[in-house]
Amino acid sequence: MRTTHANRGAALMTATGRITVPRLPRRLVPRPRLLQRLHASIGNGLTVLQAPAGYGKTTLISSFAAEVEFRPAWLTLDASAGAPEVFAQQLAAALAGDREIEPPAVSTKFTDLQAYIHAAAHQAADASGLPLLVVIDNVEELSDGRESSALLVWLMEVLPEGSEVILSGRELPFIPSINALIATGEVTVLDGADLAFDGDELAAAIGLSDGKDNPSELARLTGGWPVAVMASLAGSAGSCDRLSTAAFDRYLRSEVWERVPLELQEVLRSVALSPTIERAAVELDFGPAAWRQLTAWASTHDFLCEHLSPAEFRLSPMLRQFIVADFQGSDPERYDSAVEHVLESMIAAGDLTEAVEFARAAASERHLAELLESHSAQLIIQGAFTLLWRAFESISTTTLGRRPLLRALLARLTAHHGDPEDALRRAGLVLRDPSNSGAARIHALLASLRAQRLLGRLEEATTTAHRLRALECCDDPVLQTEVAYQSAEFELSITRNFSRAEQLLNDAICMSERDHVEPLGLLARSTLGQALAMHGNAPAAVTVLTRAAQGWRSLGRSSNLGWVLNNLGMSHLQAGDFASAVSVLIEAVQEGLDCGNQRNVAYATASLGDAELALGHFQNAREHYEEAIRICATDALDETLAALSIAGLSSAFLGLGDLQQADFFSRRALLVALASANDYEVAHCKLQQAACEFAAGNYVSAVSEAAQAAERFEAMDVPTSLAIAHYRMAMAYFRTSRRPEAQEEIGKSAAVLKEPWMASALVPLMRENPMFAQWAASRAGVGRVFRDLLERQSIGVLAPAEEQPAAESRGRLPRVVARSLGALSVSVGGRDVSDEQWASARAKEMFFLLLSHRGGLRKEEAVEHLYPDLPREKCNSAFHSNLYRIRKALYQDSVVKRDGAYILNPEGHFDWDVEEFEAAIERGRQAPPGSKERAVAFQEAVEKYGGPFAEVFQSEWAAATRARLDGEAYESLATLAAYFASRDDYESAAMCMERVLRANQYNEEAAYQLARYRGKAGQTVQALSFIDDYGSTYASEFGEDLPSRFWQLRADIAAGVAV
Repeated sequence: MRTTHANRGAALMTATGRITVPRLPRRLVPRPRLLQRLHASIGNGLTVLQAPAGYGKTTLISSFAAEVEFRPAWLTLDASAGAPEVFAQQLAAALAGDREIEPPAVSTKFTDLQAYIHAAAHQAADASGLPLLVVIDNVEELSDGRESSALLVWLMEVLPEGSEVILSGRELPFIPSINALIATGEVTVLDGADLAFDGDELAAAIGLSDGKDNPSELARLTGGWPVAVMASLAGSAGSCDRLSTAAFDRYLRSEVWERVPLELQEVLRSVALSPTIERAAVELDFGPAAWRQLTAWASTHDFLCEHLSPAEFRLSPMLRQFIVADFQGSDPERYDSAVEHVLESMIAAGDLTEAVEFARAAASERHLAELLESHSAQLIIQGAFTLLWRAFESISTTTLGRRPLLRALLARLTAHHGDPEDALRRAGLVLRDPSNSGAARIHALLASLRAQRLLGRLEEATTTAHRLRALECCDDPVLQTEVAYQSAEFELSITRNFSRAEQLLNDAICMSERDHVEPLGLLARSTLGQALAMHGNAPAAVTVLTRAAQGWRSLGRSSNLGWVLNNLGMSHLQAGDFASAVSVLIEAVQEGLDCGNQRNVAYATASLGDAELALGHFQNAREHYEEAIRICATDALDETLAALSIAGLSSAFLGLGDLQQADFFSRRALLVALASANDYEVAHCKLQQAACEFAAGNYVSAVSEAAQAAERFEAMDVPTSLAIAHYRMAMAYFRTSRRPEAQEEIGKSAAVLKEPWMASALVPLMRENPMFAQWAASRAGVGRVFRDLLERQSIGVLAPAEEQPAAESRGRLPRVVARSLGALSVSVGGRDVSDEQWASARAKEMFFLLLSHRGGLRKEEAVEHLYPDLPREKCNSAFHSNLYRIRKALYQDSVVKRDGAYILNPEGHFDWDVEEFEAAIERGRQAPPGSKERAVAFQEAVEKYGGPFAEVFQSEWAAATRARLDGEAYESLATLAAYFASRDDYESAAMCMERVLRANQYNEEAAYQLARYRGKAGQTVQALSFIDDYGSTYASEFGEDLPSRFWQLRADIAAGVAV
């Protein structure tokens, strides 16, 4: 039974071939010289294979992946990877090993994709005990994708240390950082000269084909080009003097394609459009016989195919391109129909971005135009601007002229991704045509609104916003939701109509939830939380932003999460929950770092300074502000944040008692704010200058500065800051004994604090002067606000909490405790490390090897100890694989590289019972012979010796360590026995020797001394019996009698002679 082409397409597109490691061909030519070079490259982090098609790059990497203890994450690229939105999802799918992984929820900013990749990389590392081997095949597909190339660089930066990346392709994209590594020799590069078959490999290939060709002649004919060699050996490469690329193209037509049966040509044409060929797809559309015929053909042409599984393979790029081009040229109607069915299956599977790129690459303008009309609005919301730009560049002017909706969507894209003047021009052409209505007109207005705002034409933007609201919306739920959201955002940022903005945002959230329009709903919720915070409703902002943060986490990482967390932290701060603010803002800083968004990092770091300042942690606050200022000056220029951070730094210095520095930075912040002409910044800096003047005793100036701040805050309707300004004025009046004015300002401060939580903003000022806070709370009428605050917080909160050094608390490394005398165990920060977490016994042994060489070990030395029997070429990858496991089991920086040697982090804490044991031995040796101090030290050593060292480790180094420690344990027991014997405590001396014999029953000296001490202790019968039993055991084991001194000792003990 056959199915429709649409069903066949659906089956095709579920294939996971793009992220599958190709299987090795049945006729595999061994290439040990190249595998050795790949093994040797492990540890560099990057390896490059660069050569034309047909040089066996993919097969070589597959062979290598099968040999190393790494988890491969394989990605075979095609033209779609040039779009960063598509490439990001493909990378995530390869890292997760899951073709169905969710795409980035939003990609408006490049940092959204960076956050998405960072999360995918670390989830992949957490899911495996093996280090990652990331293979990017056909990397030349990124050559025209600048942003995709930048994503590749970002991936290499955020992969956990110990991961390896292999880039393979015909050419490398232009990536300066990689080129620099290649130029300095830090990266292994295999090119066409390396990958060409040498004499041994030619001979092996001839042997596999049962041929009798002459290797030298074959080398002359093919130049060692592997695919040409295999074609020649297949007996159909033609009679040309040298099989060049052009000749190979002719070979594909005359010797391959024209020999394919016609019915099989039909199958190959249909399936060649898909990246891989899957059994289910072929059987559904052409029947089981077609699959059998296809695989039989592929098995005889395995040099033109890559087998991915028993039910899936892909054609080599050269053959696939040939077949597709032939299909398009010879039967364009059927080609167009096949493209349409594949696109339908992609849309049905939710692969929208892949579908757009497929239609573009297939040069099917009609299908691409229809896709863009149907889905551009959603893709614009997601921020897939580069994908759309590439697609619109493939649409002809003629097609655009006939499709007004497409022209309007292009205007919107241009407003986001191009020139706003051009966007206005394009939108105007649509709007001036009265025949254009509905969605086309709405999109044109949205494009105009954004472009006018970007150009600062606010009056025009206001007119456009009114036209947009007046326009009757179409039936498209996505467009309805976006109009509500964009209108709300305009009200919030331009007209400052908070109540109207909140209403529109709530409408957008409701429509989004009803019609499942994401991420627009999350954007609306995030913006609503920000609006509530700006409007002074901190508790509501906390509720909304908490839900927004949860939503962004569930959709996958984006840089929006960092912004939401920063706003959430500041809302906690406004609400008076300073501890929660610190916790959330620490996460916000980390989110900024994870997505490479330095602006996010700067804002969250400055906000963290505000939170620490509110807690009275002035030194921590100073460090955060200084870091925020540094980022603003170097990595993310932002005058607004710089001014606020400098003012915050002034507050921190004031809290630390450095008035001179506080005044300097306060005046500097004010200069920056005045230059930017931002009223909020000026007011904030004026308020800080008032604090400095107050601390200096310049109370009149303090009142003046605070009054100017109050005037601005009142005009902007910022109640909590206004309350602080009035409170500062009251403090200054109080110091000059102007009590009526002070009480009046207290009343003004209380009047603007409409909700109890708003008074928390005054806690830092109350901490500054607790006595004044008590006076304010005692004022009749107005004092209730401050009295309630004092009762709610308790006067104890006015004293700063104990401050933990910010840098130390973030950077402290967990304590590692290792036990190996007797039982073997390791714990990190109190957590036991299980065998599953070690992932291999060799990784655990390598950790103890590093413990025993605190000065560090070079890789070659460690390999000699750990892998004496492993082929040398494989030792490098094995070493790095287990190094990765150590870092994962303990913590990332547990092992560092210093001066070419690997060493346990000198800044870490590693407690090892062997070191404690040997330290006690050394103290005993240094103590005077026969002294109590000597005995106590050796007694401590004996107590720490729980048994032989790590008996599960059978390497020579471990055996040598075991023998040395056993000897030291015997030394301790023998010394203790002698100490006890010198004090006539023969029973204790005998017990020491018994312990030695429990560890080594054939220790002659211990046996002799045990018998001797028992005799001296008066245990004659036990001593004689022991010598007899020991003699029998000794004779049974060694086949000879005990040494004569034992029998002499027995005779002396039996006769009662002193021994």
